[in-house]
Amino acid sequence: HASSNTLDGLNGFDGTDTHYFHSGPRGHHWMWDSRLFNYGNWEVLRFLLSNARWWLEEYKFDGFRFDGVTSMMYTHHGLQVTFTGNFNEYFGFATDVDAVVYLMLVNDLIHGLYPEAVTIGEDV
Repeated sequence: HASSNTLDGLNGFDGTDTHYFHSGPRGHHWMWDSRLFNYGNWEVLRFLLSNARWWLEEYKFDGFRFDGVTSMMYTHHGLQVTFTGNFNEYFGFATDVDAVVYLMLVNDLIHGLYPEAVTIGEDV
């Protein structure tokens, strides 16, 4: 997720609020007042993956912590939902497949460049 502000973030960067984010309610996180990336957009993937590589190479980061992965992986953001262990709860219609693919791609990129790097996914 990213800032919903137009002055300090990507929201409204090109004059619209959908260049990097989903349109409509799907593009807004109601609890955090933030914007939600459209991981199905190639330019979003290029932007996020190139940023990960830049931080690794320029500042010698040794890993990344991904904040709120439950919010990324599910259209309901894991909020007001109880996970009981049923397979369909984790891999059903509420799964944002594009976000899961992004997490796989960024992990592959990070560990492909720096096998010793650490990646952490924070659950909401």
